[in-house]
Amino acid sequence: MEGRSSILILTALCLLFACTREKPAEIKKTAAAPAVIVKPKPPLLGEAERRELGFPRQIVSGVESASGSEAEPFYVAVLVRSENLRGEKGYERKKLAGFSVRTKKADEIMNSAARSLRRQGYLLFRSKKNYGKVPDVVTVVKGSNSYDILKIQKTEAPNYHLDTKAIIEWLKTMQKNAPFVVIGAGGDSVEAQFIKPPKDMKAFAKKVAAFAPDTLSHGKGTIEHLVKQMTRSNGFFLVWD
Repeated sequence: MEGRSSILILTALCLLFACTREKPAEIKKTAAAPAVIVKPKPPLLGEAERRELGFPRQIVSGVESASGSEAEPFYVAVLVRSENLRGEKGYERKKLAGFSVRTKKADEIMNSAARSLRRQGYLLFRSKKNYGKVPDVVTVVKGSNSYDILKIQKTEAPNYHLDTKAIIEWLKTMQKNAPFVVIGAGGDSVEAQFIKPPKDMKAFAKKVAAFAPDTLSHGKGTIEHLVKQMTRSNGFFLVWD
């Protein structure tokens, strides 16, 4: 009886070890394949939207040709005033305000076309600056004052209690030190190019760093390096993280 019990115990142990050894193989067989994320392509500016914009066709086609890409619709959020049964008095909706292109030639396009378009009543600016192999986004909207770019992009720095109006007012005061034009803006950034560089670039850089402290962290963290960046680009950049 004892011998028979021993045989049964040994058999059970063998089966247990066999199952344990088979588990990694089973896991390997049932391992899920890695997920592949496919980003949807942005919508292109259709014929109906081109008619709605009413921009001269040569402007749209000219920017498309220079960028090497097709135009995409550029929307802004507008507040629509209406009162419903709950007493709510407004809601936001999208409004077609211009068109954008994705390009690695943003600097070249802005240098060659921005001034001419501004004389015609259109603003060409960098609406999104990317890095590496990702193209920048260049946008065209109606306007003649480069400060309108900040209003369109609703540029602000809530962490520093700065709204769009306050940022524009600061930029206007800096025009006295060195004239410049705004060539780009995002929700929390501004890019400008000097018409005439300041006589004291270091003093100008210190004011930039004081107004937008996060700008330093996007370089090497020193005023000296910021001065070199501004001298090399003939402009300045503001950013608030």
